[in-house]
Amino acid sequence: MTTNQSCSFSNEIVCYMLGEVTEEEKHFFEEHIINCESCRLEVQETEEAWNMIPLNLDDVEIPSNLKAEVMNFIFPTDNSTDYHQLETMFKTSFETIINIRKFLYVLTAAIILISFIGLIWNNLQLRKELAQVNKKTISPTDVVQVYSLKSADPRINSAKGNAWFYKQGDRKQIVFKLQGLETTKGTEAYQVWLIHDGKRRSAGTFHVDKNGNGFLTHVFNEKEQIFEAIGISLEPDAKGVQPRGKKVLST
Repeated sequence: MTTNQSCSFSNEIVCYMLGEVTEEEKHFFEEHIINCESCRLEVQETEEAWNMIPLNLDDVEIPSNLKAEVMNFIFPTDNSTDYHQLETMFKTSFETIINIRKFLYVLTAAIILISFIGLIWNNLQLRKELAQVNKKTISPTDVVQVYSLKSADPRINSAKGNAWFYKQGDRKQIVFKLQGLETTKGTEAYQVWLIHDGKRRSAGTFHVDKNGNGFLTHVFNEKEQIFEAIGISLEPDAKGVQPRGKKVLST
């Protein structure tokens, strides 16, 4: 299964698929996978793995006299064994082999199922442990600042959003949640710009769903400078390093 090492939401996929999340967390994650290709691919792969596990299997019992029958067939003690006896023994041994194959199939399926259940259990336990750790270690200072983004066009009041700047240890990231935006056409994409000393640098691109909602997470590297303002523009494509389209939101 593909693992998204750079996305902080990849550990929540199993809980999301099992319904072990609140309605708010479910809505938040569904918005996230709109723009996160790695998480979206992992959800698809997990669904495929789950569907491959057989739900209804026939019980197969290994005959207690299997060893004796096979050994007697290979090393007969009576040299006068006739063709009918050999045919009967061969038929019995063939049926036994079929039963062994069924047993191995059931055993393999059971191992896969147990492993999958173990993965789910470990994920749930890890989530509980992290929740306990978070209660003890995370303080309100982890959210460094909250930004409010408003429409840059006074005629379009529906466009708005928020950005949360988080800091935990040496890790810093900013999470954007936008709404009321126009649906993109063709290669168009919305692009977020972080502004420092009048210079703009890209924090990533995103698309919106049919309701105009968008979501983006940007993780800062060690050398990345701080910023004073945020702008969001509608670009002709997602390849630009400087704004080329119209501004739609700003702090």
